[in-house]
Amino acid sequence: SHPPVEEINLNATWSDKSFVRQVLSWETYGQAGVASGLSFPVRLQQNGSFHSVAAFVEQPDEDLLARNGLDPHGTLYKMYNTFTSSTRVEKKTRRWESNTDLAKFIAGVSGSSGTQRERFLFDHVDLPATLNYLAATVIIEDTDHPHKNHYLYRDTMGDGEWRFLPWDKDLTFGRNYL
Repeated sequence: SHPPVEEINLNATWSDKSFVRQVLSWETYGQAGVASGLSFPVRLQQNGSFHSVAAFVEQPDEDLLARNGLDPHGTLYKMYNTFTSSTRVEKKTRRWESNTDLAKFIAGVSGSSGTQRERFLFDHVDLPATLNYLAATVIIEDTDHPHKNHYLYRDTMGDGEWRFLPWDKDLTFGRNYL
């Protein structure tokens, strides 16, 4: 049993007639030690009649962070770009602050090379968490990930390190948009 969540998503399964891709993806991330949301299939009723089967997916927010052992006071960004902009994002926590931390992170990764980039990554990225995330992403064959469907989390009050959090897992296990 898990504590209640504040916000949920009921995702359509039009792209997944097996009804399991999203749930298996979230479970794979969880088994890989990645901070991720709860997901399970649900039967939706509308006006007392069957409407559809949907995927319950927990919304990434402070509750998800706390349930996964992350500081809910950290910074959480929904990414809408390929790690090229600190403005084409949606900041979910610490909204009173600017996106300067993300801009510095992007600049530190993309504006360096060789040993300098290696040092920056070791100092600013939670590497074990990132490797777990990348391994799970490969295992589930996520074809919709790199350009937008993920979150970035920073342990702002702790070690300051960044990590990925998953999102939008309908195009997985061999399914693609086409």
